[in-house]
Amino acid sequence: MEVKTSQRQTGGKACKYKVETDVHSLNAIFVASHGLDLPEYFEIITVDTVPIFYYDTNMKSAVPAPEWMDSTTGQRYSRNMNSRAHYNKYKTVQGLNLANQQFNLTGASTGINIYQSNGRCELHSDGTVKGFLIHAFNGKDFFSLDVENKAFIATVPQAVLYKMLREKDPADLEYLVSFYKSRCTEEIKMHLQHDPRLRVKKAPEVRAFKKKTEVICHVTGFFPRTVQVQWFESDMQPVVEGVIEGEVLPNGDGTYQTRKSVVIPAEHTGIYHYSCVVQHSSIPGNITETWGKIVL
Repeated sequence: MEVKTSQRQTGGKACKYKVETDVHSLNAIFVASHGLDLPEYFEIITVDTVPIFYYDTNMKSAVPAPEWMDSTTGQRYSRNMNSRAHYNKYKTVQGLNLANQQFNLTGASTGINIYQSNGRCELHSDGTVKGFLIHAFNGKDFFSLDVENKAFIATVPQAVLYKMLREKDPADLEYLVSFYKSRCTEEIKMHLQHDPRLRVKKAPEVRAFKKKTEVICHVTGFFPRTVQVQWFESDMQPVVEGVIEGEVLPNGDGTYQTRKSVVIPAEHTGIYHYSCVVQHSSIPGNITETWGKIVL
């Protein structure tokens, strides 16, 4: 006989297995391509998955600043973002052209080639800062920045020439290291303080249910994106084996959803239950949903 219990603990004492849920990030994607029905270059920058800047080479004018930037500091920041977009375009297109040359693809008039860069920094609640910048050509790692050691890395032999060109400009390296170690997180703080879209938090809805041989914890409707979901056994020890973790996926309304399942061992007998504990920055404690079964 199955017994499903719903034990919601919102705003209560947090689980002793406390994990960090308040991680903020700035993520930038830079793309240059040949042979695709895309602008020659485009970039998208987000803070906590909320788009804050977009630019592509088909645009006829600078990207306007949002209303909340209507100040001297905000306007200066907006001009800086537009200026950086041209810098990013130059470096990304340069990488694409050099990669084409090094892989002997310059003669392929109908070929499709794409060069992508991903820059990201994270600001953790304890003040820890993490940052990285990686480049890929046609979906494979090509070049990267070692932020801690202040060095460019050629991931493949064909990237050595690009690395040498980047190293000819020491100011470029210093700028990037400084950006991903400190300036990037300062921008995160500015957006969190002023952008009204980033001050909104939505608490998750949690449901635990059984499907075939799995107990599923479905978590949905939360924002921001970072969430922690943990299964516990009846003795409140974390479930280690048989756990299946799903991706965090967007809903259509700007919130997110995820699920985490635990496979029920066939040898389970007697009375047992599983508790799904969800922690999110929108709630001070946790939400717990419990599913139980009595085997007679």
